[in-house]
Amino acid sequence: MKIYHYTKGISINGIFTDGFIATESKRGINKLPTLTDCVWLTVKNQFPKTALPLINDMPETNLMCHINKSVYVDLNKVSLVVGGLYRFSFDSSDNRFKFWWLSSERKAIKNNVMWQMMESIANKVKDEVSSFWISSADVKLESFTLEIYEDSEWKEILTNVCLSTITKEQKKIIDDLTLQSKAVCESLNLPTQQVRLAA
Repeated sequence: MKIYHYTKGISINGIFTDGFIATESKRGINKLPTLTDCVWLTVKNQFPKTALPLINDMPETNLMCHINKSVYVDLNKVSLVVGGLYRFSFDSSDNRFKFWWLSSERKAIKNNVMWQMMESIANKVKDEVSSFWISSADVKLESFTLEIYEDSEWKEILTNVCLSTITKEQKKIIDDLTLQSKAVCESLNLPTQQVRLAA
């Protein structure tokens, strides 16, 4: 079964430069504490509402708009703002990944009131907690497929790739993606790296 890690173009340079998808505590602009420190994935075939970037000129990207109702989000428009939408897919049989619902990580926090609220919101926006998978460690870019969201559909641009054994053609695609990502980050005055320098 395929499981997906969804991300934005502004993150692509950092992910490929580091050679891994970092866990939550290492990522992002702010240093807010989190209840978990995982890489999140889902079996769902659509971009999760809980992973949508909040865009000022697009109120439909506000997570709270989606509570118990269906609100259309034009992912093509979102993609233009954040340098593209991407998803890394892996096989759920890969032992780097765990089914969130039965994981020790969930067991440790499932009675936390804040976490219960977060899971409730995920269900109310139809992301479905029972669809989640995690890695409790950084996910090295081995045995992955990368897709881009274009013209309202997902298109494979790298298939079953391991960074340690990439071909010249695959390296050219990755180099082009990282250059585009870095340029978008710089135009938005965002960090070009995935992992905070202080991490």
